[in-house]
Amino acid sequence: MERFKSIKSLMIICFTSIIVVVLLLTGTSLYKKFNDIAIHYATQSAQQLMTQVKYSLDTYTRSMIDVSNTLYYKIIKNQSIQDNTFTNQMSLIQTTNNHIANLAIFKENGELIAANRYMHLNEAVDVTEEEWFKNAIQKQENVHFSSPHKQVIFQDNNSPDVITLSRVVSLNENGNIIQGVLLVDMHLTGIKNICAPIKDSDIGSIYIVAPDGGLVYGDLGAFEVGKFNEAIKNEVTVFEEDKRLITLQMAGYTGWKVIGVWDLTKLLVDYDTFQNFIIAVFVVGFILCIIGTLFISSRLSAPLYKLQKSMKLVEEGNFNIRLPEEGEYIVSELSKTFNRMVERIKGLKHEIVTEQDDKRKKEMEVLQSQINPHFLYNTLDSIIWLVEDERNEEATMMITALSRFFRIGISGGKTIITVRQELEHARNYLAIQKIRYKNKFEYFIEAEDGIMECLTLKLILQPIIENALYHGIQYIQHQGQIHINVWEEEGVLIFSVQDNGVGMEEEVSTKLLEEGRTIQTKGSGVGVQNVHRRIQLYYGIEYGVEIQSEVDEGTTILIKIPLEG
Repeated sequence: MERFKSIKSLMIICFTSIIVVVLLLTGTSLYKKFNDIAIHYATQSAQQLMTQVKYSLDTYTRSMIDVSNTLYYKIIKNQSIQDNTFTNQMSLIQTTNNHIANLAIFKENGELIAANRYMHLNEAVDVTEEEWFKNAIQKQENVHFSSPHKQVIFQDNNSPDVITLSRVVSLNENGNIIQGVLLVDMHLTGIKNICAPIKDSDIGSIYIVAPDGGLVYGDLGAFEVGKFNEAIKNEVTVFEEDKRLITLQMAGYTGWKVIGVWDLTKLLVDYDTFQNFIIAVFVVGFILCIIGTLFISSRLSAPLYKLQKSMKLVEEGNFNIRLPEEGEYIVSELSKTFNRMVERIKGLKHEIVTEQDDKRKKEMEVLQSQINPHFLYNTLDSIIWLVEDERNEEATMMITALSRFFRIGISGGKTIITVRQELEHARNYLAIQKIRYKNKFEYFIEAEDGIMECLTLKLILQPIIENALYHGIQYIQHQGQIHINVWEEEGVLIFSVQDNGVGMEEEVSTKLLEEGRTIQTKGSGVGVQNVHRRIQLYYGIEYGVEIQSEVDEGTTILIKIPLEG
């Protein structure tokens, strides 16, 4: 009996100690792991929202630069300042750009030459002492953006809050070239509208900080004032004690810092619930285990040896073993629990496979987001060149095609679009490239009746066409041709892109689709392999890209996806 009591006491002490240690270690590790994962996904969500805000902000400020370029290169440089049509032309530009508040041209001495409407200067204000004016004069090679302010230089009692773009321009005064300053005031409400969805959602706040440290947008609260200087130096900063996340991105054109201050409790909707659940589970588990230990210790002294032998096999790595569910109740229950644990391990393996599938889907999204910025830059350079060459009709065509190209490319964040939209996207891209390539090629697009509303993964034609132009058409001496055809065949939707370029050897075409080959962005957009991988990730390995090519004869690329819609 004494021996039994000793064993029982030893079992109670051992089991209790083990349970406490295991629960503490496991609970701490799981809690920390979950916390790290939760913050990681919260950071990703916040950065995605920040990227959307930054893109909209860049587009907005770029529109100001475009207006100033149009005004300077199409009007100011082509007319004398004595021409009294300046005001009408500037009013027309302002009318077609409702985000523009004021347009004005000044001489270097501050004299107003023209404005978008007939306004008089405020005699109490010296224009030459305005910060935007001095920046333009002192740093003539740059376009300058001011901090938000009310435009006080005009006699206008209803002046809205604006951001001023200023730049030095060359003016023609009776045949003499003199310096002047061009002013473009942009409504601050445009920036407020860009940031409003974040503010309205109550998950965070957006702040925009100028290079000199001035606040362009936002109202700093008590938390932000205390943490801003520390966080503004890093791309991502987490303040767990305050449940805050701060993200930072640099806006283009202006040098502004776009800063997001996010409420982690709002980004992680079920964070507190899950946290409390974990604590409750472990507290309840601990209590139950202690009670169970007291009960088990009085019943396990005899059958433990048999159970120990079975457990040894598991300890040696034999996870296929199943314990017999017989004998004393507690031993039987332990055996059942052990068997359920093994089944749970199998279930976890299945979950891991599912997670890998999700990872592949995310990889597909990453591949689809690869956009070659060189195409945009080169297109904008071509537009500027056409404008400077006074080929306005071609410039207008190119701008229209570019706008439609990106509208379909963005397509509201959708992954799947119609065949009609995909062909329109390709047509806009070809229209742009035809101007850039100086009509070196012709293109033809045909689709079988009844398939225009079928569904397709977006952005699968443009990389193929870009590859045909860059590696095929570019190097031929004769007139190039690109034929795009779409048809249905036995439940498969087929896109064909055929060119009469230089072609390629079979070895080269085979390597283009090899698994593991590094995707090159230069010259071929996101690339043929990119399209092939995205299709297989989304539809399965039985679909994808096929290449048929002969040297000096041209190349035909077939894209096959399931017929849907």
